[in-house]
Amino acid sequence: MADPFALPKAIFLDRDGVLNKERGFISDPDQLEPTEGILEALRAWKKRGFLLLVVSNQSGLARGLYSFDDLQAIHAKLRKFCGRLLDAIYVCPHHPDQGNSPLKRPCPCRKPSSGMLTQALRDWRLSPARCLLLGDAPRDLVAARSLGIQAAVMMGPKLASPEQWPVDLAPQPKFLPNLKAAVDWTDKVMEDA
Repeated sequence: MADPFALPKAIFLDRDGVLNKERGFISDPDQLEPTEGILEALRAWKKRGFLLLVVSNQSGLARGLYSFDDLQAIHAKLRKFCGRLLDAIYVCPHHPDQGNSPLKRPCPCRKPSSGMLTQALRDWRLSPARCLLLGDAPRDLVAARSLGIQAAVMMGPKLASPEQWPVDLAPQPKFLPNLKAAVDWTDKVMEDA
């Protein structure tokens, strides 16, 4: 029986390249395409007691490529194809040097900074030692590592192989070919914790 007093555990998930296929800037819900196996993976993590928290840079807002209303519609569809299993979606709307809006500015929430993760840790009263992150780019892992959160890379257009990992960001993370492998990885990491 699970310990009712145990600290909660969570998986931070990048949106584009993890939950849905990487397609560049998504400005319309119809552009979302679920990653193969997403619903099975989310259900497996929920069954294991994980909170599922999305952390996503959305600089298309700062660049004027879509509005907050558009993003709300995109995330409504995302929640639907994720079986309404996501506990929260955190976004950074900023970009440090691109765009023509008040959102064009440096900020602490844009990955590789850890502001979104820090906010989620506070909101959900999480310990970094009980959290994992799945991303598809070095900036995702840099944010996680800065807080002591274990992280892995979903292979895809941004990082197709371990050889593409920047040498200045050693050590090289675990590279996962698909969401089934991601579930297996999370099981192994949490078993060893």
